[in-house]
Amino acid sequence: MKVLYFHQHFVTPKGAGAVRSYAMAKKLIARGHSVTMVCGSMGGGKTGLDGPFVRGSRRGNVDGIDVIEFDLGYSNKDGFAKRTGTFLKFALRSIRIALFEKSDLVFATTTPLTAGIPGILSRWLLRKPFVFEVRDLWPELPKAMKVITNPLILLGMNWLEWISYRSADRLIGLAPGIVDGIAGRGVARERIDLVPNGCDLDIFEGTTQPWRPAGVRDTDLLAIYAGTHGVANGLDAVLDAAAELKSQGRDDIKFVLIGQGKLKESLQKRAAEQSLTNVLFLDSVIKSELAGLMASADVGMQVLANVPAFYYGTSPNKFFDYLSAGLPVLNNYPGWLAELIQKNQCGYAVEPNDPKAFAEALVHALAYRAELKVMGQNARALAKSQFHRDDLSEQWVTSLEKAAAQYKSKRYSRGILKRMVDLVLAVSGLAVLWPLMLLLCVLVRVFLGSPILFRQTRVGQGTKRFKLYKFRTMTDARGQDGELLPDNVRLTGFGKFLRKTSLDELPQLWNVVKGDLSLIGPRPLLIEYLPLYSETQLRRHEVRPGISGWAQVNGRNAISWKQKFDFDVWYVDNASFWLDLKIIWLTLKRVLGMSGVNQDGNATMEKFTGNEE
Repeated sequence: MKVLYFHQHFVTPKGAGAVRSYAMAKKLIARGHSVTMVCGSMGGGKTGLDGPFVRGSRRGNVDGIDVIEFDLGYSNKDGFAKRTGTFLKFALRSIRIALFEKSDLVFATTTPLTAGIPGILSRWLLRKPFVFEVRDLWPELPKAMKVITNPLILLGMNWLEWISYRSADRLIGLAPGIVDGIAGRGVARERIDLVPNGCDLDIFEGTTQPWRPAGVRDTDLLAIYAGTHGVANGLDAVLDAAAELKSQGRDDIKFVLIGQGKLKESLQKRAAEQSLTNVLFLDSVIKSELAGLMASADVGMQVLANVPAFYYGTSPNKFFDYLSAGLPVLNNYPGWLAELIQKNQCGYAVEPNDPKAFAEALVHALAYRAELKVMGQNARALAKSQFHRDDLSEQWVTSLEKAAAQYKSKRYSRGILKRMVDLVLAVSGLAVLWPLMLLLCVLVRVFLGSPILFRQTRVGQGTKRFKLYKFRTMTDARGQDGELLPDNVRLTGFGKFLRKTSLDELPQLWNVVKGDLSLIGPRPLLIEYLPLYSETQLRRHEVRPGISGWAQVNGRNAISWKQKFDFDVWYVDNASFWLDLKIIWLTLKRVLGMSGVNQDGNATMEKFTGNEE
């Protein structure tokens, strides 16, 4: 499989920044796939290419990855207008690559949200499978932070987010809140995979030489922050804690902030004005150097602005770097990371906007270094057990392979060929069988009364509701209490004949013409069953339901609900023109043999009441 991978901020381990995309691309290659990485330039980041740009781009092989880099520099220091322009330029140039570069699957990862545009168009225009990875919820986060307030811009971002989710065959979220946010936009959860950021243990467990910046003594407690210095990062909380410690006369606790960002100069200015000599600022460093600094540090600081959208909706790289290095983590906002820290006893979780609690946690860490060491061991154990990059990249690649396999079947099951076959056969069937159907209308009216047709709301593709038509097979007989009598009492001899010969299903040819049904697909079931399905069973609604299906020719109503659903999901993943022809042939054999109409001892299929625990 050839994967076209769009990530505007791609970085290799030789640069400063997150290496998730590099690790994922390498895992694809290890699994026998090929990757073309499309990216922009980034301050402090290294794509692995160093040749000249020709007509705004350069191309080369980096550790087995085919890299296309656009000459589009990006920095967190850039203003909103400049960054927006860079994002749009990347998306526009990427469209040409998406449309003309050979590929079997298109993958795009945020941020920015515009990185998904080439994937959307390749899905629409070229009918290629598209997987979209969401690292941050947009426009929810900028709206919550009031970074973007223009209603037109927010409306446009909201529309782009919606269309990105709807266009993707599968989505990958990096945090539980991101997965919930995607599902909240109406995306079925079975289409969403949670693959958080991972721990690069091979980098941080290496034989890197530990080092400390000038001005930090060996006896000092060293708390480090490695990441962007932007509005979202809330680094004033660190300076607040530094000021608190200074007021206490503590010069044995040092803060080191590593990285770049829009607010770095203002943070440096504040530190200078308040004479916060316990705070040091360093430029970004490559991963191998960062590993050496972390090897000598005592605490890693995971801080963010106090915005509820961050609590469960972020998966910060720095947090996983701290775990990889065996560093206890000091976290200053609630949410899933704070819960991880508390559950695994691998650091401190303090309340937001509380510099005193922040400072007290560091004082405690210095006073109880033996306890701090145990926290570090717990952090490393958590990195290995839950966030090992190799394990997570395996899950990630499996998600892409699943999307490609499912799309292969969906391309037919949702395509023109299947619809044309449905229309031709359904219209032909109605044209040939109308005298028989007219006769059945008369007989139903004579033996069962009015109405002739049984109408019931069923669940179709994408859980859309529709009216299903069948010839009536039961009377409306009721008991003295006014309730309908049991099915086996109301089912007449004539009704049994209609069911046994499947003649009661003939009106569904009109459902096929309307587009509610296909000739072949999972049988449409009752609305009341929807909350009872497992996530896997719910996948039966990814395709248009059918008059007959794989479950019907493998037992019909004589098999269990679980077996039927297993057959339905198998069909979703394996649908093809030839499989449909096979099912049509087997359906004819079963109808003529009149087998599997009902479960043993039941007039109709017993109701589905849910899955066993």
